[in-house]
Amino acid sequence: FYFHGKAVVIDHGWGLYSMYFHLSQLHVSKGDFVGKNAVIGLAGSTGRATGPHLHWGVRLGGARVDPFALLRATSG
Repeated sequence: FYFHGKAVVIDHGWGLYSMYFHLSQLHVSKGDFVGKNAVIGLAGSTGRATGPHLHWGVRLGGARVDPFALLRATSG
């Protein structure tokens, strides 16, 4: 994740992973349980970035998934 800077990857089970990159601070460590509404870090500009932002990604079974499609599916 060199170009992504400070990063958090959450394993949700069933092959679903969410990834958060370019964070300025990490508030969780490898192996931590992350509950709903937990603050995992702060957006930043670490790694290859031109300014502060959050790079958010989701993978299901190794394939990239549109994270917004998951939000629409779970929001009812």
